[in-house]
Amino acid sequence: MKLSKLPLLVQEEVLHNMSYTNLFLLSFLSRKVKKLIKSSQMNRSKMIDYIEYECDSQQEPFVQVFYKHDLYEELMVIAKNKDTHNEYIQLNVSGKMIDIQISDEYIKPIVRFQIDENEAVISSMHNSFLEFFGNSVEFRWKACGYNNCIPHLQNLKGCIKFSSHGANKETLENFFSSAPAFKWIDVSADGKTEPSDPESKFYQAESIQTLQLRNNSPDILSHFQGKQVVFKFGHCNFLDVISFVNRWKSGEAYHKLEYLMIEVFWDVFPQNEILNAIGPKHLDEMKKPPTHCVPKIYIDYFWSKPNTDPITSHVYVVRETNNHVASVSIQERFIHFGESKNNQQLDGRITGRETEKLTRQRHVSTTPFSSLHSTQKYDLR
Repeated sequence: MKLSKLPLLVQEEVLHNMSYTNLFLLSFLSRKVKKLIKSSQMNRSKMIDYIEYECDSQQEPFVQVFYKHDLYEELMVIAKNKDTHNEYIQLNVSGKMIDIQISDEYIKPIVRFQIDENEAVISSMHNSFLEFFGNSVEFRWKACGYNNCIPHLQNLKGCIKFSSHGANKETLENFFSSAPAFKWIDVSADGKTEPSDPESKFYQAESIQTLQLRNNSPDILSHFQGKQVVFKFGHCNFLDVISFVNRWKSGEAYHKLEYLMIEVFWDVFPQNEILNAIGPKHLDEMKKPPTHCVPKIYIDYFWSKPNTDPITSHVYVVRETNNHVASVSIQERFIHFGESKNNQQLDGRITGRETEKLTRQRHVSTTPFSSLHSTQKYDLR
């Protein structure tokens, strides 16, 4: 039975129960069908958090649609052409004829490309995704190591988890200078490996997580320009922590910062010395302090908590330029720092009701997203 012959409500119900893979391929039938799909899937599109190219060392990415609350759906694979008995379907994708392989062997369709055409094919597919999903959707390229470049595509940000043990610093510098802006970076290292340029895209990543056992307060602490940063060090000079807080207070740096956590393995932070040097303010100990908690930009494992560690502290500092406040918690091996984006100053004059209101505002809802079902991930290559 032809879809076009069905009543509109039935058409929409049929489309609603199709995977995005099938909807995307179906959209190539005609402009009318594409328009119907896009109009019927508007609510579903609002549920999309981002679309990710999960790349391997061969630059053959899985394309996956990630919904809010960590559910995802595989869309397709983009891979090199291989000698195979399976026939290809050719589609005109953004003005380029592209081979798509559909076989019972694979869970999802595979877009095939010749080695010298990979950039052109990926660019055409990306433009088609933008047209289908909308120009406001964020795309991420999850790189496998730093030896391959991340393409510059509209609405795309880089993501990378890597170890820089024995890495050539010049190679790292070239990788970051040639890449687009980064959503998140997760790096482990023996020693100092950060780019020497303070304006490097490395420091501009929205989120950085670093594990550096043999380094003492790396340059990231001084040059970071993003929103969330997690440091895990062997040692950390507490004077660098004082400098960080005072630069934040003066408005000199860290204008986008939401959350910072520092963990040291072989040191103990001198709480009194740090507090005396940063000149904090204190809430009345009899009052309940607000809790700072924001959604994580980078979640390293699927079982990780979706939000940053809550900071519930009577200690806070105030930025001189705009009166923004940041909660500060200092323990033996941990420092937590979180900026509130409301402009209300947290001093002893806040009433208990106002404090509870701020607490509710800063808590993040983690209501389960029950209208979708997660799917099992398969390696299609």
